[in-house]
Amino acid sequence: MKKSTITITLAALALAACNRGPQEPTRDELVQSIDSIEAPLMNAAQMGSVDTAEGNKIIGLYIQFADAFPTDSMAAPYLHRAAQVAGGMGHIDDMTAYYDRVINNYPDYANLDECYYEKGIALDNAGRKAEARKAYQQFLDEYPDHFLAEDIRKTLPLLDMSDELLAKHLQEIEH
Repeated sequence: MKKSTITITLAALALAACNRGPQEPTRDELVQSIDSIEAPLMNAAQMGSVDTAEGNKIIGLYIQFADAFPTDSMAAPYLHRAAQVAGGMGHIDDMTAYYDRVINNYPDYANLDECYYEKGIALDNAGRKAEARKAYQQFLDEYPDHFLAEDIRKTLPLLDMSDELLAKHLQEIEH
């Protein structure tokens, strides 16, 4: 009786293991997938020809990694890269969400200053002046002595100018 109970239990466990469905990739598998796509994608980005499908794929892997391993040392850099790729593809809302995730969850990230700055520039370029102002101001609040702080202080008043007024202002500076 014991032998049949053990056999049935082992068979049930084997069936359960087979029916678990696909397993989540390990950390190393995700890193390997990212590495296999990232280098060619970054080369293409430098040439100005990022394939949208590849861009979306690498963003998905970056986000998957950060979701699965939020305390890993690569989570913040991968989210930062996801923001950069999303911004380069014109997905400003996604870009902003990824930058915000880095800013809010990784206060010790070595390149946090870049996240604030790049977020501000992308929002400014997208014509979202109020959001750009907020991002630039956050940068100044966090990094008042940063080498880019003075440039940002000069940029803030320009956000309020119309395109015509800005063009006139830039012409005056050139002459």
